[in-house]
Amino acid sequence: MKKILILCSAFILTIPVFAQDKDTKRIGQDEFKTIFGGKTVGGYGSLGIGYAEIDERPAVTFDARGGIILGHSFALGIGGSSFINASRYVQAENKDISLTGGYGGLFGEIIIFPKKRVHLSFPVLAGIGAISATSANESNVDYYNIVEQTSIFMFAEPSVEVEFNFTRFFRFCGYFSYRFTSDLDLDELYAAHDALTNYSAGIRVKFGKF
Repeated sequence: MKKILILCSAFILTIPVFAQDKDTKRIGQDEFKTIFGGKTVGGYGSLGIGYAEIDERPAVTFDARGGIILGHSFALGIGGSSFINASRYVQAENKDISLTGGYGGLFGEIIIFPKKRVHLSFPVLAGIGAISATSANESNVDYYNIVEQTSIFMFAEPSVEVEFNFTRFFRFCGYFSYRFTSDLDLDELYAAHDALTNYSAGIRVKFGKF
């Protein structure tokens, strides 16, 4: 896991070298050069929803990101995701257990041919997260969840996105990612140690100056 995080960190730090803007159009009055070689600075925020497999059970994810765009072709910022998976009955404890949590950190993103109507981008998100095993309980007057165990983990999540330029300020994309994590410190009754190491797929909407 440490090797994965080191490689992803090195990847993010070296991305700007390859993110030169190839646009040959005239520079407008509101544009300026950057230390990364691009001619403009923009930014965007995004919201997404997706499907994932967590501990071999279906899960739903929600994510948000925000960052700056340098020279149209490279983005850098922060992002995070939350998740919850379908509950599973644990006979040894006579409980329904589900896994919930979230993770976040820094991302770097290469954007290929950003001015085309349809293009690709390759973001990598890396950082830290937490996961909890929760049980569903019901009394005569209420329904509530109890946190049975919690674990902290490190992660790296490379992705590929297919982006559609609807307007100059709005993009829609579909994404596919694969999440690598350190081993979870949860009882194996609740989840496997590699329960979060798996794929996710979904959609995002992006608003900003691209």
